[in-house]
Amino acid sequence: MKTSPYLNSPRLRTLANWIFLRKSGGANRRRIIPSDAVFPEVWELERKFPELKAEVDALLKSRSIPTYDTFDPQRASEVSDEWRLYYAYMFGKTNQLAKKDLPTLLSFAQSTPNVVNAFVSILEPGVTLPSHQDPYAGILRYHLGIQVPTDNPPRIRLADEFYQWKEGEGTVLDVSLEHEVVNESAQARVIVIIDFRRPMGPLASALNRYLLWQKRKFAPQFVEAAKYDVMH
Repeated sequence: MKTSPYLNSPRLRTLANWIFLRKSGGANRRRIIPSDAVFPEVWELERKFPELKAEVDALLKSRSIPTYDTFDPQRASEVSDEWRLYYAYMFGKTNQLAKKDLPTLLSFAQSTPNVVNAFVSILEPGVTLPSHQDPYAGILRYHLGIQVPTDNPPRIRLADEFYQWKEGEGTVLDVSLEHEVVNESAQARVIVIIDFRRPMGPLASALNRYLLWQKRKFAPQFVEAAKYDVMH
């Protein structure tokens, strides 16, 4: 039976989140953050945007991308079972198919030590991710627009701030805050998401690395699902 890496060890997670957020500004922490302020390494990926976009476009034509409930039914029941995801890299484990499907993204993830997860996120027309927040505060989440409808463009609300994706533009979001996503356009919204370790002091960072290392046991249920979703 599949379990969720985001909902295990609730008492330890609550304590760790308190430490992480206290080290990050608490309730006054930034919601939408320029990537060069906390994740300057991603410039190397943005520099290769044409190659990355071509790989994602080809992926969408060659594979039927599985929905969130395929990987994590517990968490999907709280967020959405219509959200489609392709994991190239999860908790340090490589999706072997991504070596062919998404070599640019995978190479960046493997060569950047603070990267935790790297994946493609697809929201079909009319799909909404209702108000929720990530249960684990040890990561920040980078978004890079790949295919973004220009007619009634989709958007994300993060607490009391809004962000509207643009093709080729990246930003960092603190998804430990309450947020929701709306796609009311007639086209899919496709982005690349990279989770990376939240920058903190040495002790909090050491705890974060340890807890994320423990989550590696959940990686197979995320990266292996792609093996069964090839278009014929």
